[in-house]
Amino acid sequence: MPHCEAVIAHPQQLIGLALDTCSTCAHPWPVGVCPLCAPGPMAPPAEAAGHPAADADVETALLRALRMTPPLLILRGGECLLRHNALDLLTACRQSGVGRVEVWTAGPLLARPQFARTIARAGATDVGAVLFGDTAEGHDYVAGAAGHFQRVLAGVQRARAAGLGVRLLVPVLRPTYRGLVGVVRKAIPAGVQGLHLWTPPGPDRDAHPLLAPLPMAAPYVQAAVQLARTAGLDVRTEGLPACQLGPHAGLAVATLPAISAGPAQSGALPHAFGPPCAACSWQGRCAGLPQAHIDAHGWVGVAARNDPAQLTNLPQRVGG
Repeated sequence: MPHCEAVIAHPQQLIGLALDTCSTCAHPWPVGVCPLCAPGPMAPPAEAAGHPAADADVETALLRALRMTPPLLILRGGECLLRHNALDLLTACRQSGVGRVEVWTAGPLLARPQFARTIARAGATDVGAVLFGDTAEGHDYVAGAAGHFQRVLAGVQRARAAGLGVRLLVPVLRPTYRGLVGVVRKAIPAGVQGLHLWTPPGPDRDAHPLLAPLPMAAPYVQAAVQLARTAGLDVRTEGLPACQLGPHAGLAVATLPAISAGPAQSGALPHAFGPPCAACSWQGRCAGLPQAHIDAHGWVGVAARNDPAQLTNLPQRVGG
């Protein structure tokens, strides 16, 4: 049976619940890097990663999630909108009284005529669309497809026109992390309401690796978070430890647990804690570092914090 994968340190701060649908990913980027293939915090075991959850598995997990009456329910994991029962899942969420239903997608699907309006009528209130960088060159390089960047932007506009809230899903990657502030600058005038900065759990590819060294990316992450929060965007992070978030360390506190359908439910937490973590004042509240990052870069640039955990920095309650 699917089960809750993340520990909620402060249940009163619960902002929602994620349902990982474990779909097979047809995207050109590597498994383990795509935020739609391997949503955190759980990673499916290697032998099960290519076997998606059946529609019945997803329905069972959804019913369990709905019994928890979350204020926000996120459907993510591969292209769950391509499932045969996708509209039925959205309708079930709407009929159960969930206030906000957010669906993650690669973005180009939303650019299809009437697609955004169809999922909005079925019950979606928000969508999350993946953007790898602030330029077509950087984004298309990671996506492995020319024109992908423009299709995502077109999808965002169609989602907004359909009355859907939009959250950009932006992984922190080696080729594009310097453009994180540029992503936020594009998001604000486009009417985007949320930002999800995400560190892939790995494993990375051997040639032309994509995982960014977090200490190098940290100043860009912090600047993007600051700009987004100043503009009033709802900001979430995943896989980014407190020591890399500066004054926004409260975003590292786990407040979005996940229920998995299918193979990911038997996966392992891909995050690690090391010597600096033992002396950190945020111990027990921080998600730790992705194991793939430690394997590639060790603990260089990771230092314990000595400030008290600031719960005032927790993400805002969506819709609250």
